[in-house]
This record gives sequence, C-alpha cells and structure tokens, in this order.
Amino acid sequence: MFRRSFLVCLAAALLSACAAPNIDKDFKLEKAASSGIACGSITYQGGYASFRLHLEKLGSGETFKIEHGSSQTLNPMLAFKGEAPNPALKQTGSVFAVELPLGRYVLKSWRIGQGMAQVWSTGPTGVEFEVKAGEAIYLGNFHFRGSANFGRLLTSGTLTLKDQSERDLPAIRNEFDALRSSPLTQALTVGANFQNVGGASDGKVTIPIFVPVVR
Repeated sequence: MFRRSFLVCLAAALLSACAAPNIDKDFKLEKAASSGIACGSITYQGGYASFRLHLEKLGSGETFKIEHGSSQTLNPMLAFKGEAPNPALKQTGSVFAVELPLGRYVLKSWRIGQGMAQVWSTGPTGVEFEVKAGEAIYLGNFHFRGSANFGRLLTSGTLTLKDQSERDLPAIRNEFDALRSSPLTQALTVGANFQNVGGASDGKVTIPIFVPVVR
C-alpha cells in the first residue's frame, strides 16, 4: 500500500542527512580525540539501486547517512544487468567505515532509491550503538531484499541485520588501512540475526508527465 501523507514528508526530510563518506586512506584512528569509526557491510538481492541507512545522534538530533550504490545511473550495464558480486563478501554490496562524532546513535530508518522508485522503512528499528573516541565498532551486515516490483522498479523491500563478522572483518581490514591493526568492538552478539528491521516498507513510484509547449 502506497501512502502519501506524512511518511512522504518524513522520507523527504531524511534526504537532508549529512553524507558520511568512508574514511580516507591516511586516517589515523588513534588520533581521533572526538570521533570514532562505525563499520560494517551493506549487501542486497535484486536490481542495482541506492541502499541507504539513516543514523540519528541521540541528544543532538544530528543525522548521517551511509550508502551503497546510486539511485540514478547512466551506465546501461548497471541499470539493466547490475553490478558484479563483491569478491570478499560473495554478494553484491560493499563494506563501509565512516567517521562519526562520539556519542550514542540509533538507526532511524532505511531507504532504497531506484530511478523513479523510492522505498523506505515505516517503523522503529530498535538498533542503537555507541561511538567512542579513538575506537572502531562493527555494526553488522545490513542486507536489503526486494519483495515486490512495478515492472523493473522496486516497490517494497526488507532489511535484515546479521552478525557476519567472520566474513566482514577481514574484508574491512583489507579495505581500510586505518583498521588493519586496530581492535574492533561489536554492536551485535555473535550469531545475531534480526529480520524485518524497521518493519514493513512503504514507497512510491513517480511517473514524470511531459506537457507539450504550444508555440
């Protein structure tokens, strides 16, 4: 069911969240006095799209987004064939490691963008974690799965949060030099597996209407 009320407004507001790019090659974790690292992986089943996590810093309300992929692409191979599986993850997706100010965070929502289609979570996720100064924390594997389509466009989906530390941590350390020798704490218990994070999804497909100009 596609609702158009405040959920659409909420989804639009979330787009203003600060982008959280992956850490630079020369990042020094031990020198981070007022920030830490949150890392993990984003994987998915289905067509290529943007798969986005929206984080909120508790107390301040400051928001951040972590993302894999893109909602718009001019590359026909990506648009129609999709991307190749990540060799380290054995699935489509990627690992991430982002710098965040110290404090407690909640996964406020998630969102999938695929061309004219937008899909987002509708309920609380129950996922909270703490970023400590000069430390790195593994959040887990966020796995997106499409559950319905309108033609080639995704209209609903689900998110699973799972401990994949045995697979993810070597991939993260290999990708980010700053974490190769740094200890990593874990937000999840070993073997944790949470289905339908954020509850049922909602969404919309925006069909552009072209109005001819009479001269």
